[in-house]
Order: sequence, then C-alpha cells, then structure tokens
Amino acid sequence: MIEVTERTTTTVQPLRQRRSWRRWLVSPAAVWALGLAVRLLLMPISFHSDLYQIYSRSAMMLEQGGWFSWSGQVMVQLLHTLWLAAIRWLLPGSDGIWSPYSGVAGIGAQPQDLSRFLAYPDLPRALFLLKLPYLAADATIALLLQQLAAPRWRTRVLALWWLNPITIYTSAVFGRHDAIAIALVVLGLVLAQRRRPLLGLIPVVLGGLVRFFPLFILPYYILAFRRSWREVLGLLILAGCVWLGLDTLVLMRTGASPTLTLLNDYPHVRYLLAIAVVDANGDPLPIFPVVYLAMLLSWIRRDGRGIRAAVGGSAATLLLLIALTPFNPQYVIWTVPLLSLIVATDLRRLLAHAAQVGLFLLWLARWGSSATWSLFAPLGPALVQQLPDPQLLAAALLPTTVWQPTVRALFVGASLWLAWEAYHWAVACDAARSVSVEEEGWQ
Repeated sequence: MIEVTERTTTTVQPLRQRRSWRRWLVSPAAVWALGLAVRLLLMPISFHSDLYQIYSRSAMMLEQGGWFSWSGQVMVQLLHTLWLAAIRWLLPGSDGIWSPYSGVAGIGAQPQDLSRFLAYPDLPRALFLLKLPYLAADATIALLLQQLAAPRWRTRVLALWWLNPITIYTSAVFGRHDAIAIALVVLGLVLAQRRRPLLGLIPVVLGGLVRFFPLFILPYYILAFRRSWREVLGLLILAGCVWLGLDTLVLMRTGASPTLTLLNDYPHVRYLLAIAVVDANGDPLPIFPVVYLAMLLSWIRRDGRGIRAAVGGSAATLLLLIALTPFNPQYVIWTVPLLSLIVATDLRRLLAHAAQVGLFLLWLARWGSSATWSLFAPLGPALVQQLPDPQLLAAALLPTTVWQPTVRALFVGASLWLAWEAYHWAVACDAARSVSVEEEGWQ
C-alpha cells in the first residue's frame, strides 16, 4: 500500500508541475515578460537616422530656443524636446553628438554626424533612453487594449500587440514615435467605452495633432457616439476649433502654419493622392479618397453605434490607408492595435493577419539595408557592411520587377480583406443600440 502511494506521488507531482508550466507559458505574465525581454535586448543595439534627427532638432531647440520652430510636427517635436531636457544629465558629454543640419529642410543629418553619434561612448545607454518613451507607449497601449477586450480574449489581444513583429520593429528597432499617437487614440476609445465619449474625443484629436492618421478615424468616432446630428456638427466644430487654435498659436509664435506646412511640404500627405487610376485624357483619379468617402457614406447609412462600431470603422480606415497609399514601413504599426481586437476571436482573420505580418517582413527588403541590416549599426559598422543588401539578395533569386509587385500586391490584398472583415464585424451589431464590448464579447 505504501509503495502504491509513493508511485502515485512521484507520477502525479511532475504532471502537475508540467501543467503549471504550460499554464504560465500562455499566461499574460509570460507574454509581458517575453515582449519586454525582446525590447530590452533590441533597444540598445538598433538605430535609424529618424530617431537621431528628431532628437537633434530637440537639442538645437534646447540650445537656441524656438521650441515651436519645427512647425510640421510641432506637438511630437515638443514632446521629444521635453524628454531630452529631462534625460540630458544621464548622457554626459552628449552636447557635441547632435547634427546642426537636422532642422534644415532638404538637408538633414550628414554622414559625419551619424558617425559621430555612433561613436558616442555611452551609445547603448543613449539609445535606450531615447527610445524609452516608445516602450512606455507600447506598454500603455497593451494595457488599454486589455480594457477594451472581453476577459477571455485579453491574453490573445495582448500577445497580438505586445509580441507583434510590426510593433517591436517600429518602436524598439526602428525607433519611431507613432506609438505615442496610437496610445492617445486607444485612450479615447477606452474613455468612450466608459461612457465618456466627449472626454475621449480630446485624446483622439490630440493624437491627430501628433500624427495625421487619427484625423481619418475621427468621423467614425463621432458618428459612433452621437446622440443627434446637431451633436455631430457641434463636435466637428469643437475639433476644428482645437486644431485651429493650436495652428494659430504656432503661426503667431513662428510665422508658419503647421497645417499649411503639412499640406505643402509633407510628402506623406501627398501620398494620399499618389495611387490613382488615369483616364483616357490623362487625368488621375486618386483611389484612396474615393474608397474612403464611399465607405464613410455607407457607414452613415448603416448608422453604426457604440464602441464596436468605432473600433471596426477605425480599423478598416487605417487598413485602407496603408493598402491604398504608398507607405514607409514604420507606418504599418497603425493597423495593428485595433485590428488585434478583431482578429483575436476568429482563426481566419488571425491567419490573414499572420500572412500580413510575414509579407510586411518580406517587403522590408524593398528598402534594402536602410530598413534591415543597417538598423544594427551600433553593433559595429564593419559587421553591417559585410552583410549583403537584402534588395540585391532578393533580386538574385527573382527579378525585382517580379518579386516587389508580387509581395506588395499580396500585402495589399491581405490588408483589404482584413479591412472588409473589420467593416463587416462592426456593422454586424445591432445599429439600434449602443453595443459594449463586454455585452458582445468581441464576436
């Protein structure tokens, strides 16, 4: 009898331990730990010149004044300037590592400036500190998305954002600040879910001031939480007044309008009209504005309401924006957070998003070393120079005229299908009432 008891103890105990480990590996704590470990590993060893340029402008503003001088991205530049002012004491001897040309339009940081920065003795510490706001923004978005998701899907939604290669690449490796604006947008949706839609409108508008992408989802937010068309008009006027007030403030301080600067000089605004169908007379018809307006009018007719409608309409719009306009790799991150709430509950959508991520990673070769190997220049320029250019490597396997349009077309196809799924997912709810995430379970 004793022998049987001992055998039972020795066999059941390891089984319980194995089950405990398996449970932990799929727990939120494991997702958080893995995502944080990957970021902490990559942040000090990766670098792109965009990160250097924006902080070089901040250093110039701290030294020379004129905090509102960079009118094209005044809000995000101001945030970086404040952060650099807070961490300068942690970067001894860093006064001479910044570029004096980063604020000069059409010139930017020179190769010798970048070499001087990469030779900074405390480079790993500098890269980590400069990217720290993006790490905080990524974590904030993860927490906010878990507030939007139903309890049983929170771990999967967390993993789809926190472990997503697109998210990690953009914030931790490339060092782009888009996560800051995304955090504001998701915060606005969380406030709206908690029956504070008017208060939630403020961070959404501020997100549009940091990056222009939220401006396209603003109509869906207002329509989803409106009580009357008079309120829609009032909210649009309020949003316009906030934008006009900040634009006027910068105009009075610097003599340049951020809005006009964006429209005239910012290439990514012109990208909205870049992909077009040309008629027999040679007149271009931009595709994105046509599809965007058609979807918005259809949305108004369906009268989608509530948080689910706001999330679905916004996700579809951001997917259309990436699919139907030329884009740089760092902007694809905008498609990830709201889409994670939609694909988490459906295997087909999940597989489509996995294909989208894989195609995105292949598409990075389109930009060659600048978006791939060169990002790891802090490990040693000699090491990076020995690696073949991904664009040339891909061309050696398939002609550039074959693989580039094929990968781009497949990526666009997956993005458009997900946009349609997001739209369908949103309008499937009862349009006669406000639908909460918990009531519907994101299904």
